[in-house]
Amino acid sequence: MPVKIRKYGLFIDGKETDSVSGKTYIRENPATEEPFAEIAEAQKEDIEIAVKAAGKAFEAWSKVPAAERIKLIHRIAENIDRNKETIALTNTLETGKPIRESRSVEIGGAVRTLEYYTGAATRLNGESISVSENQLTVTLKEPLGVVAQIVPWNFPLLLSLWKIAPALAAGCTIVLKPAEHTPCGILEVARLCSEAGLPDGVLNVVPGMGEVAGQSLVEHPDVAKVAFTGSTAVGKLVMRTAAETIKRISLELGGKAPCIVFGDADIENTIEAALRGGFFNQGENCTAITRLLLHEDIYDKFLPPFIDRVKQIRQGDPQNEETELGSLISKEHFDNVKSYFEKGLEEGGQALHGGGRPKSMKKGYFFEPTVLADVEPDSTVACEEIFGPIVAVIPFKTEEEAVRIANDTVYGLAGGIWTRDIKKALRVAKAVRAGYMWVNTYGGIVPETPYGGFKQSGIGKELGTEGLDMYLETKAVNIYIGDKIPAWYKG
Repeated sequence: MPVKIRKYGLFIDGKETDSVSGKTYIRENPATEEPFAEIAEAQKEDIEIAVKAAGKAFEAWSKVPAAERIKLIHRIAENIDRNKETIALTNTLETGKPIRESRSVEIGGAVRTLEYYTGAATRLNGESISVSENQLTVTLKEPLGVVAQIVPWNFPLLLSLWKIAPALAAGCTIVLKPAEHTPCGILEVARLCSEAGLPDGVLNVVPGMGEVAGQSLVEHPDVAKVAFTGSTAVGKLVMRTAAETIKRISLELGGKAPCIVFGDADIENTIEAALRGGFFNQGENCTAITRLLLHEDIYDKFLPPFIDRVKQIRQGDPQNEETELGSLISKEHFDNVKSYFEKGLEEGGQALHGGGRPKSMKKGYFFEPTVLADVEPDSTVACEEIFGPIVAVIPFKTEEEAVRIANDTVYGLAGGIWTRDIKKALRVAKAVRAGYMWVNTYGGIVPETPYGGFKQSGIGKELGTEGLDMYLETKAVNIYIGDKIPAWYKG
C-alpha cells in the first residue's frame, strides 16, 4: 500500500502558505527510501515577505512586558508537550533517528529549553553606574530586532528551540530556515506556537535551499542578527556575507571531540559513556566522540569489552521502541561516511567492527556502528569531521601527548576526560582548547549551561544567560544630575 505523502507550506505571518513561485520539493524517509513529504520551497521573494512580516510584528512584540512573554512561552512549552507523540513521529520519519530519541531528546529537550527561558526572561536587567558626583549612567537591555535562524538537520527540533526560546524571551522576532532535509517537525511546532497565542509574524518558518533561502536571509538588510548552526565551511560563508551589512552573528559549527581516557579511569563507566558519545544520534552529532584517546596502559584492556558492547547496539526500524541506532540522513551522507571509513583503512586504521550497511538491512541509509583502531593522530579520520557512527581509537603515552593530540585540530567544540585524579582532570580540562567539556561522563547539554566552541567551531554561545545575551543590545543612558553644566568655552 503506497504511503500518503504529507504536504507542508511555508509558515509566514501566522499562517501556512505556498511559495510565491509555487515551487515544491519531495523529502524521502531515509529509513525506507520512500517519499514522505512535499514541501514548499522558499525563494528570495518569500524571504522578503517573511522578513517584512517579522519586522511589522517586532514593533508590538518588543514592547510586550517580559512577564507576558513568559506566560506565552510557557503555554508554547505545554502545547508542544501535549503533542509530543505526533511531533516525535514526524521527527523520526524525516531524520531516521530512533523514536525514543525523538521523544526524549528532541521534544523533551525543546520543552525544557522553553521552560528555562521562562525564568531567564525575568533577568533582562541593566545596571546603574555612578560615574561621578554629577553623572549617573544606566544601561538598558533591548531586543535586537528581526533575527534569522538557520538550523541543521541532525537535531532539527532541539536546535531550533535552542534559538527560538531565547529570541522570544528577549523580545525579538524570527525568520527560521530549517535544513531542507528536515523542515516538517518545526513547521508543526510553528502551528502549535500560533495555537498557543504567539502573535502573527513573531515566528516565521521558511524551508528551502541554503544557497537561495539561506543566502537571501543572511543578505537581507532588515535582519539584525544571524544565528547559524552547521558546518564550518558554510559558517565561513555566512560570516563573509553578514559582514556586508555588519550583522550580529553567532555560529555553532563543526567539531572533532577528543575523549581522553587515562590509565586510572573506571573502564566500565568509560565504555558506557563512550558508546553514547560515539554512536548517539547515529554519530550525526558535532560533539560526538570521534577521537577516543586511550592510555597505552589500558589500550588492550579497554578495546575487547568496548567492541563487545558495540556489537550489542540494536540497529533497525526507527519507529520501533527497542531501536537504539537508526539510519543516516541521506544517500549522499551515507556515501560520504563510507568514504571516510575506506580512507581510514587506507591510512593504516584497523577495522574492529562495522564499516557499512548491516547485512540485514536491504533499504534505508543504515550504517553500522564502526570502530577503527590504531589510528594515527594526523590521519584524515582523526582530523576531519565525519558526522557518522565511526569512532577512531588513538593510543597515547603521557598527559602532555594527550593534550597535544586533542588540540591538534582546527576545531574546539567539546571533549571528555576520564580519570580518578581530580587535579589531573581540571588541569587537562583547562589545557584542552574546547568550549564544552565533560569529566567522568559524556553527553547531555542542558539549558542552564552556555554551549559553544573555540577556534573554527564557532562564535558566541547557545543556552544559559549567555544565550539570551546574544539577542540583546546594551544601551547606555547618561544622566547629568548636577545643578549647572560646566562651561567648556570661556569666551
